[in-house]
Amino acid sequence: MWETLGTAIAAVFNFSALLWISIGTVLGIVVGALPGLTATMGIAIMLPLCITLGPELGMAALLGVYMGAVTGASIPAILLGIPGNPNAIATVADGQGMARNGEPGRALGLAVTASFIGGMFSLLVLVLVSPFLAKVALSFGPPEYFGLALMGLTLIATVSGKNMIKGLIAGILGLMVSTVGFDPLTGSGRFIFNNPNLMSGISLVPVLIGMYAIGQVLVSASDESQMGQVRAFKKEKIFPSLKELWEYGRTILEAALIGTGIGVLPGTGASIAVFLAYERARKISRHPESFGQGAPDGILASEAANNAVTGGAMVPTLTLGIPGDGSTALLLGALTIFGLRPGPLLFRDQSAFMYTIFLAIFMANIFMVIYQIGGIRLFVNILKVPPAILMPIVLVLSVVGAYAININAFDIGVAVVFGIVSFIFKKTDVPLVPMILGVVLGGMFEAELRRGLVLYQGNFFGFFSRPIFAALFLVTVLSLMWPWLSAYIKKRKGAAA
Repeated sequence: MWETLGTAIAAVFNFSALLWISIGTVLGIVVGALPGLTATMGIAIMLPLCITLGPELGMAALLGVYMGAVTGASIPAILLGIPGNPNAIATVADGQGMARNGEPGRALGLAVTASFIGGMFSLLVLVLVSPFLAKVALSFGPPEYFGLALMGLTLIATVSGKNMIKGLIAGILGLMVSTVGFDPLTGSGRFIFNNPNLMSGISLVPVLIGMYAIGQVLVSASDESQMGQVRAFKKEKIFPSLKELWEYGRTILEAALIGTGIGVLPGTGASIAVFLAYERARKISRHPESFGQGAPDGILASEAANNAVTGGAMVPTLTLGIPGDGSTALLLGALTIFGLRPGPLLFRDQSAFMYTIFLAIFMANIFMVIYQIGGIRLFVNILKVPPAILMPIVLVLSVVGAYAININAFDIGVAVVFGIVSFIFKKTDVPLVPMILGVVLGGMFEAELRRGLVLYQGNFFGFFSRPIFAALFLVTVLSLMWPWLSAYIKKRKGAAA
């Protein structure tokens, strides 16, 4: 063991390896910060170059891109209210709230701190218990994935706030959008209207760009009084103190657990993880009413879960050869190109290489913190640019990002349409998040429900024969009933006193 560990240390802690991890991390942060560009795209851009570097240097650089892109998405989410990728959707509300309150640097500092803790936590899990977690992931079938999607969709009720009816309408619209394209079971077309661009459905990233970026541009353009204004900043403390981290320790730990657990499950993605972690943080918060207005624990939970997904997604990738998400699918392809076969035998036959992977992830997280810390003072200057200048730049980047995701001009039209929808929503006080939840989870909800019903010959109650689904369903029901249960408990305690 010590010999293989020494080999891995020598492979990572040298000038060439650290340089390539550093370059990858910087590229990842830049890609993550640009609307529409995802970690998957960053890895795809870097992959041809990394293949020429060999397995150790190549994988180290690609892992730097992966870690950097995931955390870089928080920068535009906090400063502009535009998530760099779908993983940062839950960061927008409180990140923007804190930025509006004159503390953008503190919001970025909280995001970096939580990202680092979440990333390191998931790395520890990857090193210690990845084979066991991979076996658990294999036990998930259609009923369990349906249970996760159902749990996520119930959040529509909580994120709608006081606009419950409007939130439900938005959620239903999101579910309707998710049904566009070929039926996942029968292959028949739905709402395609003889347009080949709709055959594979409506891509999530153009929807996000439209709802958050173009919608914000339209709102700003409609309010002439704000177009020349520049925000004032408070003299702020950027990083949380140890006392503050201790106060929010439970929130961060639970978010990291949720992120790692969801990341282990192939195909789930980080979006559901960050929303579940955000909702959990709101429930255990001392000040749940502050969520959406700049709550520190809202940012900490979202970003801890977001980065914890990275290590979780590497578990099935390395131990089973099953990619946890789109980014790890490319990493899996890189491993295959390098002549390595991911799976249980990789740990036995290539243990030195596995330690190299672990140490590369460790250093990528270190570099991520260094570059994010160094850039915070620079990043916040974005808010000093008058909206009359900033918004056209955002619009151009949004159009480029929408086009780049599939190299398809049709996606620009999709982004514009959803930008108009977002503008209407904001002017009529309809919350955006329920619709995004519907779009993100609608496909999984429908497909896994129908596959499960096929598995149990149309008998939904057969799902309850699976303990994991039963547990997920119970948690979902309790979370929906919790406001009434907690009020009842408090009433009984008051009566007893």
